[in-house]
Amino acid sequence: MDIARLDNLLLELTDSERAYCAGARYDWNDAFRQGQQVDIDGRHVRKIGNAAYALHQEGMPEGLSIVRNSRFNPVPEHVHDYVEISYVYRGSAPQVVNGTQLTLAQNEVLLLDAACPHAVGELGEHDLMLSIVISRPMLCRSLEQSLSSTSAVSQFLLNALNDETDHRGRVHFRTGASRRVRRYIQEMLCELLEPTAASAQIVSRLFELLLVELMQSYEAALLQTDGPALPSAQVAAAMSYIERHACDCTLDDLAHHLHLSPNYASALLKRQTGRTFMQLVQESRLTRAAALLDTGATAEAAAREVGYANTSFFYKKFAERYGCTPAAYRRRLPR
Repeated sequence: MDIARLDNLLLELTDSERAYCAGARYDWNDAFRQGQQVDIDGRHVRKIGNAAYALHQEGMPEGLSIVRNSRFNPVPEHVHDYVEISYVYRGSAPQVVNGTQLTLAQNEVLLLDAACPHAVGELGEHDLMLSIVISRPMLCRSLEQSLSSTSAVSQFLLNALNDETDHRGRVHFRTGASRRVRRYIQEMLCELLEPTAASAQIVSRLFELLLVELMQSYEAALLQTDGPALPSAQVAAAMSYIERHACDCTLDDLAHHLHLSPNYASALLKRQTGRTFMQLVQESRLTRAAALLDTGATAEAAAREVGYANTSFFYKKFAERYGCTPAAYRRRLPR
């Protein structure tokens, strides 16, 4: 399927959209009656969407589906039993997310955790928004495949997805200028509209690539912003910086990079991660050292490579982390 045909198919009005355009309104009370209420900060928010139905779609991998939002039909505040990724294919999409008004511009992405209350304003004829519905296990698997398992940023995001007790997290990816985001979405849609025997596998790989691009765009935006970032965003940027500069990173370097005072940066990391700056640096160094041992490097070479001048200190810290000496860790590898 060529992109011109894809665009035409997406722009075609459905029968229900023609009815909405003529003044009909969807009975959301009926949809809400089929769901249940959840308590959000002392108020009742309706849960809609059947996860068992929503996460199964022909040609798509298990746990992922893509739907185009109806135009001329605003959606009242609600939550889901699954993670939702909103993508504006064309135009814009007004939303209210956990009480905050925002407008998604063309080619931007919004990741909503399962219990994040949100409403979608009325979309015009030339506004096209897609919802990628994804199960939490599928999202976690995709993150693990698309990002290094030792990446500080990927670990931060996985922890946020798994450990937030109320699951109201959200991330707005300002990817308007990203050609890759649009290309990956278009290719996924082509597989959806013209499925083949390999479509599920292709979409899985495209989704992993999409996550890589989203993470890169998110980090780049953090580094370019002039205003104060949210604490979680600051921590994500800090952990990414530590991973890249673990061998010679100092607290002063990190604070300068984040435009924070060293004391504030140190306190922020401790509060948000439960670990000190030096603990995070040690973890990153030891993770990198273990990866070097996996490739056959000697303990001495690995220690030097990750910035340990004192080999005895490296042995001590490695044993605390992995429960064995670097030599024993290396001997476990198949010959």
